Amino acid sequence: MMSSRSWAGPKTTAYPSREAGPPSKTAAVCRLVFIVSYTAVFLLHLSPPWLPTEGRGAFTMWAYAVLFMLAVGGWGGELAEQGRLLAAGPLRAVAWLALGAVGAVALESVGALASDWLAGVLPGAGGELANDTNVGRAIAAFPPWAVLGVLVFAGPVVEEMFFRQFLLTAIADHTRAWVGVAVSGVLFGMLHMRSWALSEWVGIIPHACFGVAAGILFVRTRGNVLLSAALHVLNNLNGIAPSL
Repeated sequence: MMSSRSWAGPKTTAYPSREAGPPSKTAAVCRLVFIVSYTAVFLLHLSPPWLPTEGRGAFTMWAYAVLFMLAVGGWGGELAEQGRLLAAGPLRAVAWLALGAVGAVALESVGALASDWLAGVLPGAGGELANDTNVGRAIAAFPPWAVLGVLVFAGPVVEEMFFRQFLLTAIADHTRAWVGVAVSGVLFGMLHMRSWALSEWVGIIPHACFGVAAGILFVRTRGNVLLSAALHVLNNLNGIAPSL
């Protein structure tokens, strides 16, 4: 069960009924494998040493699919309860999602302006993110159903489960919610880096801003990751669908 601190106040409990006790052994194992695997593959960019360069795209796609199943196995009970809560108040859920989308667009726009300005004034800060180039290659290499299923749906869900359900919650349980929002947002932005080049640091600013927006939505809806995941899916759909 997630316990999170409010923005400046005492510790509060979110959705106290969604998990009656500690996770089962199976769920706990799924969570551990999910966290370790996601960290290795997507944060540390580790891949099997025998894997050829041209096979890394397929490896990433399969990794997202497997991690999606692990996330469902690890947090299935909580996800089901969150779904029931949303179904009990659909108009409220839609309103929160719409508000989150407006906030995400606003923060991303500010981030894009800051990124463009820095790219113009800092030598060597311009250029496309390597991550965006890799996404373009994946769109060209895989059939549309695979792109939609993995990059538009499974990938965003997996990322929200790691950065919001796991990371933000863990930080908020020991500090304040806004610290979890900031740290998970910045690390989400850094997920899109492929080197330590200045252009990569500047290019991830809009991504970090989106991560902050998703984190705010997660906290304001008392830890309902389904809403931040839906926001993330819509964001990826808007960015990828026109290229299919």
